[in-house]
Amino acid sequence: MQRAILFSISIILLGGCMSTKQIGKVNMISNRNNDSNAEYESIQNYVGGSNQELRRFKAPTLEQAIDNVVRNVPGGEYLKNVKIYVLNGKYFAVEGDVWGFRRGANFKGFKVGDKVQWKEYLRTESGIIVDLKDDLTCTVKIDGNGKFKVIKYTELLRSDE
Repeated sequence: MQRAILFSISIILLGGCMSTKQIGKVNMISNRNNDSNAEYESIQNYVGGSNQELRRFKAPTLEQAIDNVVRNVPGGEYLKNVKIYVLNGKYFAVEGDVWGFRRGANFKGFKVGDKVQWKEYLRTESGIIVDLKDDLTCTVKIDGNGKFKVIKYTELLRSDE
């Protein structure tokens, strides 16, 4: 019985491991056409580099892995200073600096400056979006007290006020 438990635990521990192998570095990579006259700016550095992000952004193709990282950052268009990894011998992941357009960026239909509402316990709160953090959350300046709160996009409604 003890052997069976020990064997099960070792299988679980080994199954949770991820082998990561860096297979290359490139200066710039993109799946989209870039406008040579546009003024792109650095939006976020070292995206996709932590073990958690590597697992989250992995994909069966390199193209999908690039898209996973770029689309995670509002306004992202392409990557610079990129490292390319193979995970467990069958998935790709990338890490790099995301470049794009910070001004005018929108994500999930929201953009900086939008007036929004959300439910907080039994009352309705309102505020203005001041930062699009990532693909899940944004920072909102709460009306009345001027404090800031990180809120999920799924909890927000656009306000007409």
